[in-house]
Amino acid sequence: MRTILGILCAVSAVAQQSGSPVAYPAARHGGQYMQNYYMPPAPSTTPWAPAWSPDGSWVAVGMQGSLWKVDPASGTATELTEGGKYYSSPTFSPDGKWLVYTADDDARSIQLEVLNLETGQSHALTNDDKIYLDPAFSPDGTRIAYVSTRPNGYFNIFVRGIRDGRWSGEEIALTRDNRYPRDRLYFGAWDMHTQPAWSRDGSEIFFVSNRGVPLGSGDLMRMPVQQDGILKAKPVLQEQTLYRTRPDVSIDGKRILYSSTSGTADQFNHLYVLPVHGGAPYKLTFGDYDDFHPRWSPDGEWIAYISNEGGLPQLYLLETYGGARKRVAIRERRWKRPIGKLHVRVLDASGALTPARIQGVAADGRFYAPVADYSRIGRSGLHSFHTAGEYSVEVPAGRMRVQAVKGFQYLPAAADVEIRAGQVTELRLKLERPERLAWKGWRSGSTHVHMNYGGNLHNTPENLLRMARAEGLDIVFNQVANKDNRVLDYQYFVPGGGEHPASKGSPDVKLLIGQEYRPPFYGHMSFLGLRDHLISPFTTGYEGTAIESLYPSNTDMLRKARAQGALTGYVHAFSGDRDPLETSLGVGKSFPVDAALGTVHTLEWSTASRAALQVWHHVLNNDFQVAPVGGEDSISNLHRVKLVGSVRTYAYTGPDTSVEGWLEAAKKGLTFFSTGPLLDLRINGSRPGEAVQLPPGGGAITIEGRTDSITPLSKVVLYHNGRVFKELPLGGRFRETVQVTGSGWFSLYAEGPYTPLLDGEYPQAATNAIRVYVGDDKIRNRASAEYFVRWIDKLESMANAWPWWRSEKERKHVLAQFAEARAIYKARAEERFGETR
Repeated sequence: MRTILGILCAVSAVAQQSGSPVAYPAARHGGQYMQNYYMPPAPSTTPWAPAWSPDGSWVAVGMQGSLWKVDPASGTATELTEGGKYYSSPTFSPDGKWLVYTADDDARSIQLEVLNLETGQSHALTNDDKIYLDPAFSPDGTRIAYVSTRPNGYFNIFVRGIRDGRWSGEEIALTRDNRYPRDRLYFGAWDMHTQPAWSRDGSEIFFVSNRGVPLGSGDLMRMPVQQDGILKAKPVLQEQTLYRTRPDVSIDGKRILYSSTSGTADQFNHLYVLPVHGGAPYKLTFGDYDDFHPRWSPDGEWIAYISNEGGLPQLYLLETYGGARKRVAIRERRWKRPIGKLHVRVLDASGALTPARIQGVAADGRFYAPVADYSRIGRSGLHSFHTAGEYSVEVPAGRMRVQAVKGFQYLPAAADVEIRAGQVTELRLKLERPERLAWKGWRSGSTHVHMNYGGNLHNTPENLLRMARAEGLDIVFNQVANKDNRVLDYQYFVPGGGEHPASKGSPDVKLLIGQEYRPPFYGHMSFLGLRDHLISPFTTGYEGTAIESLYPSNTDMLRKARAQGALTGYVHAFSGDRDPLETSLGVGKSFPVDAALGTVHTLEWSTASRAALQVWHHVLNNDFQVAPVGGEDSISNLHRVKLVGSVRTYAYTGPDTSVEGWLEAAKKGLTFFSTGPLLDLRINGSRPGEAVQLPPGGGAITIEGRTDSITPLSKVVLYHNGRVFKELPLGGRFRETVQVTGSGWFSLYAEGPYTPLLDGEYPQAATNAIRVYVGDDKIRNRASAEYFVRWIDKLESMANAWPWWRSEKERKHVLAQFAEARAIYKARAEERFGETR
């Protein structure tokens, strides 16, 4: 038999090949939030990044991967660019002859290109593996300001001369790499300098930077246009931001237009105006939705911007003086190249329409989605959108492949089609669900989804349910959570702890609004089924705020959640393969404390992780009953993010299809988590989470089960007390009878090689343990207990080093809980043991 550590070595080759491609590898910080809140979507089915023509007669936008000329009066959009990249962020030369823009090479890099508006011809301004963003012509048209990751991968602002569509001098670095004294939460230690906007006289740049700022993407600042101008920078507005500012200076040079949540005053972004030297912001737009990316018209009478009031981002105009607000509906799209229409129907085995996720690229190598759907890019790097079962989309002429996918229990369907210019191509895709994938009595759910979290889409419960249907889920849990000092989606919480009204009456998918409690030091937690209220302050340990202390502890808040009847758990606690004890204890640092104190029901996988498996096995080895669950932490209104349901929990509820039944099953531990494989395990008829009692001396047990998967598997094993008990066939049923002489646990485990089909690092699944007790013999393991003693020792040292405790009383309160948990582990190390020793 081999321990889990041995298994880690044995599958190292798989680990090296697993996982999704790295998006924008030239960027050494920012990650998912920067990619979604700052970088232009690639593509957006609807308008993004508006820019007025110098004469004010039309607006350029990024849309469907191209640049478009939009007539605000008629809504006619004319395609300006074509090619194999995704184009956005246009900026006009003041004479109206040139348009500089970004060209995204499907997340490999982002370059700058320039379009000659007279000839319609484009050429590259940059050509390397770096990232270039936010191009902005100077008022006299002789220079361009832009952001780049050159030279070291951090975001800095540069200015370079341009003449007749070509560079006309060397670039000037206005900012330089600079390191903050500490590693800032979500933003890292290295400063960011983004979103340059010119003063009207061309002598200064307004920009956003977190230089010297502990939280957020930074303050609005101004600096002179000169080498190392950052050293003379002055603040204009100090507030917490999330890349959405997009400043634009008015034609009179006295005001700055920008988008903001006003620090923490609003969970939505709206438009504000501010004196260029600073002062009191004045709010221009209102509503329970977001307004992004504002731009003054050349005469200052109108503001073009993007609003997601109706869900998808759309182009709007706001009258500066008068307040008239107009949506510029795109009524006609005039393409630059031959275009056809594809009409698709996705059918189930009965021939009825069925929801699904659609993937595939057109003949030009780009992705196209219907104009009423939100384009997404999953962890695998594949582009997709969700359909209710039938859709039409305009795509370039030529051959393309279309694939329909629906969760883990349907076989994907794909077909190649030839798109003919000016014609409609019909396609039917049939999704089959073989009996072997039925898994009756098990209901799948994602324990960790965020409906709205600052993304471009304004999501709703109804749309979240639509997505869940397309992914083949039975239940979806939306987590109300903070993002820095904001709390998102709190208005959707409904007391009672049960199903949300949006899904009542639905025969298939159910919705529950829960809460993610997000302290960065201890680890994030999930509270599902709160009966009375959301638990505040939603987090602790945020530097520079009134909640920077580590009090209250996670234990305190878990007890409050359980008092409301909630299912409690640690979420995305551990990732990768490396033992967290060898590093900084992972994300879920205090998980072992709460496992010992009995305040936590579950441990969540939000990604395939052998490290999480190792920690969980140590917990099982001393009979702490923590169930494995899966929830991918999909922030579902972002465009580049894990797909809903890509990691899920299967709970055995039998005929009960209610939310309450699912929660009760999870509390009992009747679960397995999965990123793809399907598992079933029985011992003497007992399921995962249940127990078998044998007489003193032990006896025979019958172990049976089955595995299946829509993608290949490379390993199926039965674990017994943290060691591989038996290697099993890679699919199908198994059954055998074995003799047991001591108490212990069994868990079925499967994994496979990376496949983009499942939108995860690699296929992985594990059932909860089935415990087998022999007489009064306990399940104990000294090494596992001592493992957590060392863990808590390290945790205590880290907590003692925290600089922002408010009082000694708070510190002693928390450390007393650590001591109580440590004492429990020490006691179990000395107790009577069975085979786990």
